Amino acid sequence: MTLEQYPEHVFHEAIVDATVDTGAWEGPLFIIGMPRSGTKLLRGLLSNHPRIRVLAAETDFLPFIDEWVQRYGSPASAAAFERLANDLSGANHYFNFRPADRRPFRWQDWRAACDGNFDVSGLFEGFARYELDVRPGSGIIWADKSPAYVRHIPLLVKHFPSARIVHIVRDVRDHCVSMRKAWGKDIRRSAWRWGKDVLTAHRQCSSMPERCLEVRFEALLQDPEAQLRRICMFLDVPFFVGLTQLSQSVERRGYAAGRAEIVRDNFSKFETRLTPRELVAIESLALQTMRVLGYMPRRAVEQARLSPLMQQLLKIKDGVSLVANGMSRRGVAAAVHFHATHRRMAG
Repeated sequence: MTLEQYPEHVFHEAIVDATVDTGAWEGPLFIIGMPRSGTKLLRGLLSNHPRIRVLAAETDFLPFIDEWVQRYGSPASAAAFERLANDLSGANHYFNFRPADRRPFRWQDWRAACDGNFDVSGLFEGFARYELDVRPGSGIIWADKSPAYVRHIPLLVKHFPSARIVHIVRDVRDHCVSMRKAWGKDIRRSAWRWGKDVLTAHRQCSSMPERCLEVRFEALLQDPEAQLRRICMFLDVPFFVGLTQLSQSVERRGYAAGRAEIVRDNFSKFETRLTPRELVAIESLALQTMRVLGYMPRRAVEQARLSPLMQQLLKIKDGVSLVANGMSRRGVAAAVHFHATHRRMAG
């Protein structure tokens, strides 16, 4: 009998015990990618691993902490730390999505989890360890799933030299379909941003293969075991079959909403949900990146551009759509505040 074939609880205990004995890598792991590209699915699958704990909500606030420390210095005193905590809670949407069953957040407990290290990395790691109930030396890898960090890879590497990054990429055409369905986003701006951000992240990750792993969303759907074995090898953790099963639904929007399994056919939806004109627009705006990553265009023949004016107009249009989308759930004022803080944190 191989280790993978033992009862799951025995397998889990053996993994953690062996890890504590050997002092293996404990993170951080960052799961990044464009919105609507499979980061929630990947978080749901990796959360099954006994050695991995992923924050249940997206942080997005590492750039905020970095800027705060540059402006005010490390918050070594209790008064300075309380100021940071207040500034963060008032400007970040993490706390809107923090699980309701968690104990009330206390900045004093966050400060204690920093263990006297109040630089940017210490503050962020202390926050994650406090929220995940993970102590150093426990053998548990602490992880954060924040798609917006796809635009901040250099910052991740700067503050966490031992970090490992999994960048998940989805076909731009399906990405745009999903962005429009979920939030009413304009497909032109979605395509333009995908083309810029994915190409930049791809090049940065390719320059650090020991630190970064790129995963295709389509490959994860079609052969989850093969892709999860790749990821486990990259993270130096053992694979087990249970990783390919979701314990609960991870999606509230889109085609996979409410489904507690990997939706194997959740790709190439664009074939029936885009008009020929829309397909040309998306592919033209993302053509260079599509070719670099091996996505074959159906109709586009040359790269198109969005003028700065059009980018700004579509940004405003997307902002209005997001606010309108949130008004029914939060009210006008709360929806506007949520959108403003999200833009500030995510960039």
